[in-house]
Amino acid sequence: MTRLYRTRPAETWAKARDDYLAGSSAETVCRRYDLGLASFRLRARRYGWRRCDQVPPPPGEADLTLYSDIDLEAQIKTAGLRFIEALEGGKAVEARRWRRLWIELSETHVQIRELWTKEMTPMERVAYLVTPPEEEPETEEEARLLPMPPQDGPSPASE
Repeated sequence: MTRLYRTRPAETWAKARDDYLAGSSAETVCRRYDLGLASFRLRARRYGWRRCDQVPPPPGEADLTLYSDIDLEAQIKTAGLRFIEALEGGKAVEARRWRRLWIELSETHVQIRELWTKEMTPMERVAYLVTPPEEEPETEEEARLLPMPPQDGPSPASE
């Protein structure tokens, strides 16, 4: 039987190392970068990726700009996905924690929406709640898959 190896570029290993040393678990890092857990642990041991050797940042100076682009809806979606992942993995306690967070974030989202729409007229409120938010495509591939807006005038094919 031929054994297949997953070769990852050095940039992937560097990102995995940085995430691990920043506090993510080895399992989380391996899932995020599609790495084998045994390979990750071997490399961490070989190259000395130890959290205890890291200099902790001074209190109150944690760099939270990493999370500036994560909105509440993304947090809710992530918590829901983590709940399902833990549930399917047989991790009942972890699943329960993710479920609790998922519910709390969903309730917070509802409260924020109610505060936001409090001053609106009933018609404005319905329009706000029914209209989906405009989503920008993240990649060129996604942009090509979006339907083209209707063109004004005759189409080039009819000329």
